[in-house]
Amino acid sequence: MTSILFMTHAGAAGGAELKMIDLAESTSNPSEVLLLDNGPLEAELKARGIRVSVQALPASAGSVRRESGLIGLLRAIPATLSMIRGIARRSRQFDTIVCFSQKSFVLAALAKPFARRPILWFMNDIVSTDHFNPLLVKFLTLLSHVAANHVIVNSEASLEAWFAAGGRRKRVSVIHPMIRADLAAVQSCEASRIAAYREKFGRGRPLVGMFGRISPWKGQDIFLRAIARVPGVNAVIAGGALFGEEQHERDLRQLTLDLGIEDRVTFAGHISDVATLMSACDVVAHCSTAPEPFGRVIVESMLAGTPVIASDAGGAREIVKHDETGQLTPMSDVPALAAAIRRYLEDPNWSKTIATQARAHAEESFSPAAMTQRFNEILVSA
Repeated sequence: MTSILFMTHAGAAGGAELKMIDLAESTSNPSEVLLLDNGPLEAELKARGIRVSVQALPASAGSVRRESGLIGLLRAIPATLSMIRGIARRSRQFDTIVCFSQKSFVLAALAKPFARRPILWFMNDIVSTDHFNPLLVKFLTLLSHVAANHVIVNSEASLEAWFAAGGRRKRVSVIHPMIRADLAAVQSCEASRIAAYREKFGRGRPLVGMFGRISPWKGQDIFLRAIARVPGVNAVIAGGALFGEEQHERDLRQLTLDLGIEDRVTFAGHISDVATLMSACDVVAHCSTAPEPFGRVIVESMLAGTPVIASDAGGAREIVKHDETGQLTPMSDVPALAAAIRRYLEDPNWSKTIATQARAHAEESFSPAAMTQRFNEILVSA
């Protein structure tokens, strides 16, 4: 049976890491996770019974972002090269390397001549200049031709962007992320905890939630401006700032003061039982201002039984069918988002119908079985 070394650069769980956890838990293959940063993700993996090791990136390499230009990349090279030997040594203990982030893929690719192991790369982003420095796009697409045995993207929208950026057209596949419906069902059935969240954040008013890390392109500012247009509702933002974006979170808190809604909005930070809080919400809003590669939060909301609104772009279009499994609104359109929130709240019977249809769709389309089967097919061919 093929043994797998999963790799990611992050020390805290984002969408890519949640997908990695789901796959590591679902596969029957012997596996281990290699993290390239210290953080809470290590403890979370251990708590789930997943083998994990850490080889932390030096600061100069860890600070390179998607937007980094040539100088940033060049500065990271010496520190990066110092890690290659260790990564190659670890990789040789497994049959296949599966990378879940750009940095981990680059390091695995550099180590490949020494490790001599096939690499599968889950490209979890839309590769475009909306998200990446143009030089980095060229570098990643070129490196994929040389080092990746298979590239896996998470939506048809991501695949189109990959081709447009010059990415390889052979040995590339789409695998929609899975969401564990069983976990969502357990959390969302805990009536007392749901009621406690409604009391804590709703305080007797309808509750609208937004979930995910705080970042400028995630659209929390759009969300807050829409909430300001819907009197009589409370809002909760679950998630925190990562990757040095703490100033943006401070700006958002100031925005609630500027809009006069500070008494109606709660910044909840990290929430461990996300599905329970989603179930406590009357509406969940997804407000990305650039095309989302997939939209895990949208599926989680569907499984939690809460009607969802999503930005009409990217992978969200592959999840939500407008007026059947949710509502789609134009990106950054504050009046449209506010109107969609009011529509759900003013017609609870229609909202319930939408939520029921959405949950059935999510359970059928985004199951662990579907993702694991496709992954195993690719693993065998690598």
